[in-house]
Amino acid sequence: MSLHSGMVISVQIMAHQGLYKMMLKTLLAGSTALLYCTALIPTFASVADAASLKIKSVEFTATPAPATDLEKVAPYTTSAAVVTLTDGSKKTFPLSYNALYRSGDYIDHWYAGLIVDKDGKPLTQSAPDTKGNVARGPFRSAGPDGTSLLLIPNAKVDGVKGNPLFLVNHFEYDTEGENIDPAKPPVDLYALLPMTMNLAVLDQDPQTGKLTPVKLSNVDFSAVEGLWIPCNGSTTPWMTHLGSEEYEPDAAVFEKTPLEPMNLYRGTAGKLATDGGANPYQYGHLVEVTVNPEGSTKAVKHYAMGRLAFELGDVMGDHKTVYMGDDGDDVIRAMFIADKEGDLSAGTLYATKWIQEDAARYGKARLQWIKLGHTSDAEIKALIAKGTRFSDIFEVASADAVKAEPAKYEGFKPVYIYSGTGSKTQLEYLKLKPDMERAAAFLETRRYAAYLGATTEFTKMEGQAHSNADKKLWTAISYVRKGMIDGQNKERPQDDIKLAGDEKDLTCGVVYESALKGSQKDTAGNPIASDWVAADMTGLIYGERNPADGKQKLDKCDTEKVANPDNIRYSEAMRTLFIGEDSGNHLNNFVWAYNVDSKALTRIFSAPIGAENTGLNVFDDYNGHAYITANIQHPGAAEDLAKYGDDIKIDLRRKVDERGWVGYLGGLPAMTR
Repeated sequence: MSLHSGMVISVQIMAHQGLYKMMLKTLLAGSTALLYCTALIPTFASVADAASLKIKSVEFTATPAPATDLEKVAPYTTSAAVVTLTDGSKKTFPLSYNALYRSGDYIDHWYAGLIVDKDGKPLTQSAPDTKGNVARGPFRSAGPDGTSLLLIPNAKVDGVKGNPLFLVNHFEYDTEGENIDPAKPPVDLYALLPMTMNLAVLDQDPQTGKLTPVKLSNVDFSAVEGLWIPCNGSTTPWMTHLGSEEYEPDAAVFEKTPLEPMNLYRGTAGKLATDGGANPYQYGHLVEVTVNPEGSTKAVKHYAMGRLAFELGDVMGDHKTVYMGDDGDDVIRAMFIADKEGDLSAGTLYATKWIQEDAARYGKARLQWIKLGHTSDAEIKALIAKGTRFSDIFEVASADAVKAEPAKYEGFKPVYIYSGTGSKTQLEYLKLKPDMERAAAFLETRRYAAYLGATTEFTKMEGQAHSNADKKLWTAISYVRKGMIDGQNKERPQDDIKLAGDEKDLTCGVVYESALKGSQKDTAGNPIASDWVAADMTGLIYGERNPADGKQKLDKCDTEKVANPDNIRYSEAMRTLFIGEDSGNHLNNFVWAYNVDSKALTRIFSAPIGAENTGLNVFDDYNGHAYITANIQHPGAAEDLAKYGDDIKIDLRRKVDERGWVGYLGGLPAMTR
């Protein structure tokens, strides 16, 4: 067995007469590599014998919080799924974390996370940062994020013996790179590079369910001008990958300043959009990737779904209604309803109005929906192609200018929203130019939603997940802060969300639950053409400050509760909501399982220090096996550990292998109800 320095591997040990429980920690001589072995007690079930189980319920046993340095620097789980069958019997299936590949791994002639230009050539340097620093390439991102595991009918790929599975995976950003000037410190690479999406062809062992990557390639984005900061993603009911572009470039800024990261991709360095350079309106969209049976791919951007700091889009059971996370402070809640099932290329876009009913326990509200507009991808693509600029859509005035000459700016409306990468969130006054409603709705979605009176006080709206059976929607607000808290609105022109409570609790975040209903009308009184409209939001799962007697003294939020939920996914078969953390309030970020019937919340996985849990998705039945995809982004990242003492940010960090992980929690049989 060949191990990379610092690599942690999770395997299962099988005994002669069954499986026994143990954890083996082996420090290899001359290496910092660790070998983690998770084995199982004799009464535990074998996945190979399970087939597809008809189940009554599933519970998970808990993985304890890391206690030793070894546990803090390694991904690990000691959890098991206890499955109660419909006949009342129980079977127990231990989980194991399985790495498919790491950032920079070489698989079948390609490097995981390699950043390239439009011609597929590795980039040799980054765009300059605000101080003119440039990093040296090539770049292999340590930031794997959104993941879809795709089961494509009639798939057949050379090199795969059985039925291949396909794994589409984003790489969100690269953390830092070597300065081209060796006398200067490393360069923070966030938003200085175009990004990439990988396709892995996986061979599935029919007995154990083990997945093995046999081919790796980049998804080609040259037809859509490249990929900008992809974040989370989901798998559509029609088996495509629905990805995202987060923190859209502020078109007001990049109308006058070249968008150099994407100029790098396009080979148009130093040019504005008007001179043939990268157009900011080309970025900040939901991205759909189709994988064909032989393994080829096609990527499209859905301009009709608006332009936001997309976390992901989650498609409801009607195959038409989609809810989107908008990740930032002072953002909106958006809903898209497609014209046709399984076709996201045309439809109607809405933004919500929060009507608060209760301020306590993270709040409770009714939701009203404001129609922003209807369009198609083709119509918005044409607007971009003809060179529509921000200044063609809105007139803008500063708060000081309006205060000094109010009569001059009559008809301007105040908005306070996150306006994208490159800008500063602040109060500004807007006036829509004639006949620009469509451009505003779909290219300046957040600004236009604010202009029409939608709630813009949401903070860090990230994951979305839903239950088709219960018609419930769950939404993660990773950090509750600023405009969401009563009395904290300051310059914001509206105050819809007024949550009460201790800010040290609220900052730990919340997962809201919404009921999905039909026969709803928008604020203009027009019917909304969906039976999956979110009618309310109620705080369901939330963190709290770490108690004084908490065992993990370095955690600001209670170690035994969720802190800063980000990725969330729901299993209909297990009736379990899986929650991944992106927390600055837990030293180690965790994945939790929340049973929607028993309300039990159980920790099932721990990531290394400095990392966040990403790529969370759940697949209940793929050829007789179930999988929970679980990536680890930027382990040991200096920025994430900067607030800790030298024993953590220097000494313990040295023990972390800083390459990202693309992997899954395995050991589960397929389950049905």
